[in-house]
Amino acid sequence: MDDESLFCSNCENQIKNSEEFCAHCGLVLLEEKKCYLHKENEAQGICLICLKLCCNKCGLFVNHVYLCNEHNNYEIIEGMAKVYGSNNSIEIGYYTEILEKEGLHPFVYSRQIISEPFSSLTTSLFGAETNDYKLYELKLMLPLKEVLEAEKILEPLINDLS
Repeated sequence: MDDESLFCSNCENQIKNSEEFCAHCGLVLLEEKKCYLHKENEAQGICLICLKLCCNKCGLFVNHVYLCNEHNNYEIIEGMAKVYGSNNSIEIGYYTEILEKEGLHPFVYSRQIISEPFSSLTTSLFGAETNDYKLYELKLMLPLKEVLEAEKILEPLINDLS
């Protein structure tokens, strides 16, 4: 009976009855779980980056994924978090190769932004003004559970370039 499948009330993904939290969204499924910081409060979710149980004071849902206040500033796209961004494809490729060699699963998300042909000035996602230019945004994304490890690997490399 413990292995009976149910559906998460938050994200509607299939979960096992024996699970303590939804691995897809971070919703805590058991009422007796307490917040890591506010021991008197029941945990509402588990941060899918650091796996800390959080109450509603310590965390929130970001793009349908529960994150603690320390990690809620990550850009989340389909269960992956952005760990680095650049418009330099060689740099992104280098970091991707390093992370793959460490056994991680990076994904490069690219987005092309083209300003509208009839507007004389357009503001990009970065706040830069353009005149009918193409801008490329490359995001190095990782599964949430690999974010902290990836940052430890990338931090010295990125700091060397600064």
